[in-house]
Amino acid sequence: MKKRTGLTLIAALALGGVPLGGATPGANAAETNAAAKSLQITAHTYIGDAGRMAESFELVLPANSSYTGLQASDFDITGNYDGYPLNAAGEIVQEEYEDDGIQLTRDGNVLSMTVKPFKYPGGYVSDFAVVNKRYPELSFSAEQVSEVETRTVDDFEAGNITGTNGESLTYQLKLSESTKAQPLVVWLHGGGEVGTDNFKQLTENRGATVWTESGYDTSVLAVQFPENYGWKIYDNTEELTRMQNFFEVQVELIDRLVSEGKVDPQRIYVVGPSSGGGGTFRFLMQYPNKFAGAIAIAAKDTIADYEGSVDAFKQELKDITDTPVWIVHAENDPTTDSRTSTLAYQALAEMGAAHAKLTLYDDAFMDAGRFYGGMKHWSWVPVFNDKEMLEWLFAQKNQQFARPVTLEKDASVTREDLARVLAQRLNLEEVRGTSIYADTADSFHDLAIRQSSAAGVMQGVGGDRFAPDLAVTRAQLAVLADRVLGDEDEADAASAYTDVPTSYWAAKAIAHATSEEIMQGTSPNTFEPNRLVTGAEVEAVLEKLAAAKQ
Repeated sequence: MKKRTGLTLIAALALGGVPLGGATPGANAAETNAAAKSLQITAHTYIGDAGRMAESFELVLPANSSYTGLQASDFDITGNYDGYPLNAAGEIVQEEYEDDGIQLTRDGNVLSMTVKPFKYPGGYVSDFAVVNKRYPELSFSAEQVSEVETRTVDDFEAGNITGTNGESLTYQLKLSESTKAQPLVVWLHGGGEVGTDNFKQLTENRGATVWTESGYDTSVLAVQFPENYGWKIYDNTEELTRMQNFFEVQVELIDRLVSEGKVDPQRIYVVGPSSGGGGTFRFLMQYPNKFAGAIAIAAKDTIADYEGSVDAFKQELKDITDTPVWIVHAENDPTTDSRTSTLAYQALAEMGAAHAKLTLYDDAFMDAGRFYGGMKHWSWVPVFNDKEMLEWLFAQKNQQFARPVTLEKDASVTREDLARVLAQRLNLEEVRGTSIYADTADSFHDLAIRQSSAAGVMQGVGGDRFAPDLAVTRAQLAVLADRVLGDEDEADAASAYTDVPTSYWAAKAIAHATSEEIMQGTSPNTFEPNRLVTGAEVEAVLEKLAAAKQ
């Protein structure tokens, strides 16, 4: 304590941003370390605005040790600070506390030391060290800590999942203790938390812990992405495809939690800062019906060129106008340009998105919170301390389940109608692009058409056309059924139907659909492949497909 240390930003960069260690003052360092290693030391920490913070230590002392007259004033802590690494001049600093706030209690040979919370294990200048000149063997640093316990973080369970697309992700999951399905917050971490330790996504800020610590009965899912993505991912097919594949894996895990009755499908939320904020937009764009609400913070440029017009943002965000999203950015964020957020909001607002919100923090607001220089990127901190934003998120509920799609029983069914009912009945949520067919861009059901295409159950008719108004035939419905069933038990093209020769373009699909009793002939010898289907026939086929896929 009582010592200010500082480095200029340039000096810190020259050091590679790695905290510097220091010898424990007092007794011979080797002797002190050896003595400290004989202690069992537990650090009790929590996740604060600046990351992991130490709030107390528990030392198991040697049996029969007396330490007569031991008091708080015998201890001094160096390297302890609040975790805010920049001062108003843009210098990297580590302003140690004048008062360490040490309080001691002892129960037998267990010594408990509460402290003024400080960044654990230290900062860019030095790690912390607890020094006791009177009893040097009670001095210790992070290296001598036997165990670190972290409030809320320790309630998460680690896991890994490999999706059907072959991609694998590690994750941490904290499930609600309720026996009823509860909300789920999907936390997308920032670029600083990428890696393979499957832990850092929980500890660098409050993104994974704030929800339950604020009193909400919710589950929280925090995957860890192995590496960060680059700028302008919308122009990088390889990186964008991998991001989309990762989201597919997450959705498979989410759907599993829903099917197990642990998560309420109408209250799934996604939140992320920086790279995770850009990821939040892309997740919404890929699964526009999945989430009840979202908070996108300091979003990276994943949507469109922020130096261009709002029209490109409208094209990319047109599917999420019904999704409540609160967009947050510091106006002069030096890391991610706030125009991504302002253009996203403008696009949504101009398209009639009634539930889109925008908060821009100006320099005065950020400076008042001590977010100087590069820390103006830290706009997630005020978000997690804003009760209104948290309450708003949990007030959102996905209403898509309340609007069932129906078909007229005796009327013919167009390809557009079929795509619309398929998207809902088969729960086809994913889309991988906003411009697929030239003749559906203005269709009210363009999203459902693209969802059916992404699932592979419907395709275009060629020449970038979908022909949405074309009526569906029995042969086309059989092809759809064949695609949904898959090829595991592909039937022979031979058919008992005299009007379906082996050479007929849909012969195999008709054989498959009839052998699985999804469809049947109109008589023992005829199928009438070119007859238009009715709404009642489509409904019957979809019911059988749903049962077959269970």
